[in-house]
Amino acid sequence: MPAQLSTILYLSEYKEKTSSGYFIVNAVGYTRLEEEGDGVQKYNITAFYPIDDSKPCYLPQMMEGQVLSISNAKFNKGVNGELDVS
Repeated sequence: MPAQLSTILYLSEYKEKTSSGYFIVNAVGYTRLEEEGDGVQKYNITAFYPIDDSKPCYLPQMMEGQVLSISNAKFNKGVNGELDVS
């Protein structure tokens, strides 16, 4: 069941492909879990950017090595405790 989250994460992987008017981004981010000592949470991120620059886009461009603040994002629990963020 989808829910919402807010977190700060480090973007460690970034892949982009083109599909019918959009760039589709698949990225992997990590955040440290304070309650569990040295534990980390893995995030699988999917984002869509319009190819046409004249179309509105409310998501800033991502790149590998970036630190992101994510607020009110929808997510689902993936395999092995990973979170899938759209």
